[in-house]
Amino acid sequence: MENAINSYKILYKGWKAMLRENDVLTTQEACQYLRISRPTFLKYLSGGRIKGAKAGKGWKVLRSELDRFLKGEISSSAMG
Repeated sequence: MENAINSYKILYKGWKAMLRENDVLTTQEACQYLRISRPTFLKYLSGGRIKGAKAGKGWKVLRSELDRFLKGEISSSAMG
């Protein structure tokens, strides 16, 4: 029984980390996460440095995409 509980805890931690990585953030949340201004964020989006999706008047972006950006990885769409 204890092994089953430990296995569940390990699976739960992995699942929780995966959900956190795939969180969808709004423009405001993304700016706060990156600690940049809205105009700078929009410049990065329009230049292809960050990939996002237009949603109404704002943008949606995956936390994993912001992490990729912070690590300095180049977006495939920005490579031209």
